[in-house]
Amino acid sequence: MRDMAGSMFVNQAGLLARDLSALCAALLCCLFLFSGLAFGADPERRVALVIGNSKYKNFPSLANPANDVKEVANTLRGAGFDVTIGIDVDRLGLEDTVRHFMRSAHNADVGLIYYSGHGFQVAGQNYIVPVDASLETAYDVETQTMPLDLILDYLRQNARVQLIFLDACRNNPFKAKKVWLADTLQAVGSDKGLARIDGNLGSLIAFSTEPGQVALDGSGSLSPYTLSFVRNAAIPNKELREVLTDVRRDVIAATDGRQVPWENSSLVDSFYFLKAPPPPQVEPMQHVSVEPGTTQSRLLLRPPHDDTGAELKVTLDQLPQNGKIVLDGKPLSSGAKIPASELSNIAYDVASATAGSVDLIGYTVADPYGQETRGVVVITVSDDAAVKMAEAKRQNVARSDTVTRYLESLSRDIAAPIGVGAIPLKLAAIPAAAKDTQFQVKTLPEKGVLRAGSRDLAVGYVISPAEMPSLTYEPQIGTEGRTFALTIISPDAAATAAKVNVKPMLDACDNAAGAPLDLQGVTAGKLPNEIDASAALSACGKAAATYPAVARFVYQLGRAQLAAKQTAAGIDTITRAMEKGHIRAAAALSSLYFVGATGQRDESKSKALAQAGADKGDPYALYALGKDLFYGVGTPADPKTGLTLMLQAADLGHTYAMNELGYIFLNGVNVPADPGRAIRFYEAGVARNDIYSQNNLALAYRFGHGTNQDLAKALELFTKAADGGQPYAPTNLGRMYRDGIGVQKDAKQAVKWLEMGADRGDYWGALDRAHLALTDDAGPRNPAIAARYFALAAAFNAPLTGDTTNQAIKELAALPASAKKQAEATISKELTQADKRSLPKAGTSDDYIVTLAKAAWQKRNPRYDLF
Repeated sequence: MRDMAGSMFVNQAGLLARDLSALCAALLCCLFLFSGLAFGADPERRVALVIGNSKYKNFPSLANPANDVKEVANTLRGAGFDVTIGIDVDRLGLEDTVRHFMRSAHNADVGLIYYSGHGFQVAGQNYIVPVDASLETAYDVETQTMPLDLILDYLRQNARVQLIFLDACRNNPFKAKKVWLADTLQAVGSDKGLARIDGNLGSLIAFSTEPGQVALDGSGSLSPYTLSFVRNAAIPNKELREVLTDVRRDVIAATDGRQVPWENSSLVDSFYFLKAPPPPQVEPMQHVSVEPGTTQSRLLLRPPHDDTGAELKVTLDQLPQNGKIVLDGKPLSSGAKIPASELSNIAYDVASATAGSVDLIGYTVADPYGQETRGVVVITVSDDAAVKMAEAKRQNVARSDTVTRYLESLSRDIAAPIGVGAIPLKLAAIPAAAKDTQFQVKTLPEKGVLRAGSRDLAVGYVISPAEMPSLTYEPQIGTEGRTFALTIISPDAAATAAKVNVKPMLDACDNAAGAPLDLQGVTAGKLPNEIDASAALSACGKAAATYPAVARFVYQLGRAQLAAKQTAAGIDTITRAMEKGHIRAAAALSSLYFVGATGQRDESKSKALAQAGADKGDPYALYALGKDLFYGVGTPADPKTGLTLMLQAADLGHTYAMNELGYIFLNGVNVPADPGRAIRFYEAGVARNDIYSQNNLALAYRFGHGTNQDLAKALELFTKAADGGQPYAPTNLGRMYRDGIGVQKDAKQAVKWLEMGADRGDYWGALDRAHLALTDDAGPRNPAIAARYFALAAAFNAPLTGDTTNQAIKELAALPASAKKQAEATISKELTQADKRSLPKAGTSDDYIVTLAKAAWQKRNPRYDLF
C-alpha cells in the first residue's frame, strides 16, 4: 500500500451540496447491478472420484493419465468438488479409493467420476484396469479389475446428479481369450474401446471417443480430451453441454478427425462447473474533502471487491470538471482503465478549484465474468479539510491497529473431527471499530470444505466482518493426521495474517470400532476380532452421547457391545442405529438373526434385512442376500442372482464373499467345480489379511485341493488365522498336531488348539477334543472330559456343521453314566440355581447335560460376531 500523502477526508455520512443534486442525478439512476448466474443460497454438495493409471506393469504404459487427473482434480476442486484422487492404483488401491469415494458420496447433490487409463468391455460391460492387472487367465476379470457399473449404480443411489467422464478407451489389453463373468465363460471378442452406457434421469455419460472406438493418448503432457476439458470447464458461467460441445470440436481438430468425443445426457437442469459470483461490490457513493490550492491530493478511496477476490477493472467514465485526476503522476483521461486495486491510489489536482466547489468522479467496475457495478465519488473543496484529514488518519491508524490485533488473536490450532459435519472455527467477531474491514482467504486447506455461512470459500475469496464468526470447516474423509493451514489477510493490516491450522482427526470411536467396508463410515475399520471391547465401549459411548445425530456412532457402539459379549444390548443398539438410517446396521442385524444370536434363528427376517441393505449397495448386505439367494435360505433359490450379488460384494473388497465364492467354485456348488478359480478368491482374501481366507487357503494347501499340497504353508496360515480369532482354524491346527501332519505329533498342543476351537463354538473342535480324551495320547483316558465335550458338540450341532448323523449325541449316549454325572457336575459349577431353573425341560439325562453345556457356553457370552 502506498504512502497516505495528500490532504483529504473520507466522510461516509457527509451531505451533498445543493448544487450537486442535478449534476449527479443521471449517475445515481445508473447505480444498478448487472448479474450473470449468481451463487445460490444453499451450496451444492459436490463429490468427485478422479483416477488416472499410467504405469502399468504388464501392459504398455500410458503417457498422460496421471498428468490428466492432476489437472482435472485441480479444476474440480476450484469448482467446489470434494475430490478423491487415485494415481497409478493397483487392485487394492483401486478398491480403497473407490470405497473412500463411496463414503464421501453418500447423499451428495452432484457425483462425478473421471477415469483416465486402460479400460475395456466384455459382453457390453465396462471395466477399469488397475496397474497390476495381468489379464492372462479366465479368472482375472473378476479378481483383478473393477466393473464400472458397480460405482455407477452406487452413485445413482446416492447422488441427485451423476456426471461420468471416461478418457479410457485404449486398445483391449487382454491375453486370455475367454473370461468368467458370474456363471458364464464369456469370449473376450474383438470389441474395441468401451461399451455405450445409458444413464438414468439426471445423469450425463461422456466418452473421450465414440463407444467401441479407441481414444488417443496424445503427444503432449495431457490427452487431447483432458486438455480441452480442463480449459473449458474452468470458464465461469459455461453450461456443461456447451463445455462438451467445445471439447468435441477441440479434440476433432487436435486429432485430425480420428477421435470424436461422445456423450449421452438425461440431465434435466443446467449444470455449471463454475458459476459467476455476485457482481463487484462498490461503495455506491464516496464523499471526499480536499484543501484548496493543493496538487495531487490522494483520495484514498475504498477499493471495490467481489466475493471471489477476482481481478477487477475500473473504467473512469466521468471525470471532474474543476480539476483533474492523476495516477503515478500521470493524468487519467475519460475511458481510462486501471486495476481496481489502484483506485485507492488516484489523486485529485485541486490547483484550480476554490473552496466550496463540488466535483464528481464516475466509474464502472467490471469483473472477469462480464458483470458491472457503478460507483460515484463526490469531491468537496473545503478549508477545514486538513483538520478532517488528521482525524481520518487517526481513525485509519486506529482501525489498522484494531485489525492487526484481531488477526493476531485468530491464529490457533484446531482439531477437526471427521464425519460429524462442519466444525465451527469459532473465530471472534470483528470489533466495531473495524466493522467495514474486508478479509480475504490467502491459503486454504487443500482438502475439505471451508464455508462462510452457506457459502463455499476458495483461495482469494473475500469474507465480510459479519461472516468471520460463521466460518466452518468440514474435513475430508481420509485426511486424518494431516494438518492444513488456513490463512486470512486484510488490506487494513497488510503486514499481519491470521493462520489457523486445522488438523482432521478420527473420533476415538471410529478408531476403536469403525466397521470395514462401511460406506457411511470414515475409516478402513476393524474386524470383530480386532476390537478392544473395553476401549470401544468407552469411546463409542461418549461419541454417541456427544453426536446423537450421527447414526454411525450408535452402530459402532453396538459393535463394541457385541465385542464385549453384551449380545442383547448390542442387538438393541444396532437396531436403533438402523432406525436412525445407518445402512450397515441392517446387514449386521441380518447376520445376528441368521446365527440365532437373538435366541433363535430367523432366516426370513435375516433375508428381509439383507435385502434392505443390499438395495443401498452395502457390501455386507450384498453378500448376505446373495448367499441366501444362492442357497435358497429363507427365500426361493436363485443361484444366478445370488452369485452376481456376491461377486459385487467381492468387487468392493468383502472377504466373506471371496470365501463363499471360493467354497462354491472349489466344490462345484450349483456351478461346475473350478479349483483354480476358487484359489484365486482365497488368495484375494489373504491379500486383505482376512482370517477366514487364511483358514480356507490353508485347507487347500493341507489337502492339495485346487493347488499343490504344501503343509508348511498350511501350518503358517492356520496359525495366523487362529491367532486372529478365526473359530475353525484352531481345530485344523489341533488335528495337524494330533496326527503329526507337517509337524511332530504333540498331544498337548493338540489339546490346546482343539479346546480353543471348542470354546469358540466349533462343533468339530469339541467333538475331536472329546475323542482325544478317550485315548491315552494326551494322558490317562478321561471319559468325564469326553462327556463334557460331546455334550458341547451336541449343543453346537446345526444343519450347517456338516454332521447329519448326530454323532456327538450317539457317542455321549455310549459313555458310562458315572462319566456323564461327573461332567454334569463340572458344567453345573458355571451356572447359578437361577440359571438352571430357567432351562427348558429335558427329556433324558443326556438331553439335560447337552442343555447344561449350551447354557454354560452361552453364559460365557460367545462371540457370535466371529461366525
